[in-house]
This record gives sequence, structure tokens and C-alpha cells, in this order.
Amino acid sequence: MTVAEFERTSLPGSRRFHLYSDRIGETFQIDVALPARSGPAGSPLPVAYVMDANTVFGIAAQAARFLQQGDQARPAIIVGVGYCLDGVVRPRNAYSALRTRDLTPSIDQSYLDLVAEAWSGEPALEDIRPAGGADDFLDFLISELRPFIADRYPVDLNDQTLIGSSLGGLFSLYALLQRPGAFAHHVANSPALWWNGGEIMNVSEHSASSKRSGGRLFMSVGGEEPDAPPWMMLDNFHRLAGKLRSIDGLDFASHVFEGESHTSVISAALSRGLRAIFSNPPGGMR
Repeated sequence: MTVAEFERTSLPGSRRFHLYSDRIGETFQIDVALPARSGPAGSPLPVAYVMDANTVFGIAAQAARFLQQGDQARPAIIVGVGYCLDGVVRPRNAYSALRTRDLTPSIDQSYLDLVAEAWSGEPALEDIRPAGGADDFLDFLISELRPFIADRYPVDLNDQTLIGSSLGGLFSLYALLQRPGAFAHHVANSPALWWNGGEIMNVSEHSASSKRSGGRLFMSVGGEEPDAPPWMMLDNFHRLAGKLRSIDGLDFASHVFEGESHTSVISAALSRGLRAIFSNPPGGMR
């Protein structure tokens, strides 16, 4: 049984909940931002679920509101999915381990070895699964979080979007390819396509042959992101984009943000991704 508690936040028009997942055994920090303007009276609102909310929720929520105020995006509810840190439930240095646990579909031992080397001398977080928890996390979003949000806000159950960057971008693509239809639309910014030898590239080849019932995908990358082994951010991006364009019924758009790095690209990518999904009318920016 999920348990939640209400909490005010510093971002106007938003609320924070602490939601315990029976599936994962973790308490998540859930931030909810209402749109800058209301939609048609009595009409449900689309929802965008944004990963890594501890760092990007404010950017995503305010970007969505600016676009709404400029009539470049439909009113939508932004839901940030993050972690309870600073000793509330987890110490702050657990953030990287938690997101690696939840956003990855498998074990990439070479990456875990790099992390262990970088954190040499730091205590190991032995109670956190090292990686490969994407299916459990996806179950949490679909079976626990979405009903929780739907019980409290007037949401459109058929207009739900999943947004992620880096490992979160990998997770968004994994959800699209492994559970088509679970979310109507997806945004994958700077996706970690290198994970576990680029296995997501092989998944896409299988999925490209199956029929889709619509839905939009926006994928982006920064032009200055590392493009040497093992990362290959731009090379993998272009290769995967070619495969995704062959998926029947998928409205796909992509963009390379020239001059932007893996970190500097985040604000621009979130804004462009939100516009791609919620443009007014839908798909208008294409």
C-alpha cells in the first residue's frame, strides 16, 4: 500500500508529496506543477512525468509555463519524479546510485567499475541495487504513481508523456520500445545509448518492425557531447535516429543543439522537448 504526505514547495503553483513504492521499497519525492493557464472548462489535462526531478523539475515546470503563456504549448501538468535526500530518507550522495538503479535496464559492469573508481574511498551504498531496475521503476510509474496523480488531479489518461535526460533518456526510450502504449509520448534528451555496449540499439531493430498506434517522440543531443569511445553520444544518436524513423506510426523528431555540452544542453532540450509534445496545435513545431 502506498503512503503519501503533503508538503509545500518554493515553486509557486506546485505541491510536493512523499510517495512510498511497494514495488521498489523506496520513498520517492513527487513534485507537481499546475499549468500557467487552465485548459477548456471540464477538459482533463495532459501530464508529463519528468525524471531526475531533484535537479530539473524547476526548469521543466517553468519552461512549460512560459510556453503555455506564449501559446506555444497546451496547458499540461508537470510531475517530477525524484528522491528524498539530505537525510530525510537518503543521504545526498545516494542520488547517483538511486538513479542508476532505477533508470537502467541491465547491468553495465564497465560503467559500474568506472563509478567505483571515481568514488574510491567513499562508503559503498550496499542497500541500493547497483543497476538494472528499469522494469520495476516503470511498474512504479504505471501502477502506483499514475493512479496517485489521477486521484488528485484532472488528468487525461490517454495523454501521458515520459521525459528523461541522460540515463533518463535511455529509460524513456526503453519504455517506448519495451512497453509501447504505456505512455502516449516520449522525450529522450542526451540518451545514454552507450549503456551496456549499446544494447538499446539492438532493441530498436526488433521494435522497428512492429506496428505503432501513434504517439510522438522527441530525441535530442548536444553538439559538444563526448563522441569518443565508450560514449559515442553523437554517433549513436544519429544511428538510432535512422532506425527510429522506420517505426510505423511513430511521429519522430530529433535535434542536435550545436555548441552545447551534456550539462549545458539540459535547459534547451527540456524546453524544445515540451514544445514538441505539447505544441499548439499538436505537432505544430514540426
